Amino acid sequence: MPTPIATIANLTATGDVIIGPGGITSIVKGLPVACMGDAVAGPLCVAGVITMTTALTRITKGRPTANLGSLVTGVSPIGIPVSTAVMLCPNVTRIV
Repeated sequence: MPTPIATIANLTATGDVIIGPGGITSIVKGLPVACMGDAVAGPLCVAGVITMTTALTRITKGRPTANLGSLVTGVSPIGIPVSTAVMLCPNVTRIV
């Protein structure tokens, strides 16, 4: 099922923010498109990356594009592993 494309500054289910670097040559609503391997940081996931996406055929700068539901893995501030998903993608006009 098609889902909205994630961009830099979109949020995960735990309130963490995708910080990039993203696909700086692909812009959606003024923000770079998020890709697998982009960094994620916030109050519950201080060192995370986007590790899985369902948009494997949509490539941006040589990496699969992240979308709503993409998996983020990282570590909490006290060192516990964290898994979450990209949950806030207001880019409903750009579907993967």
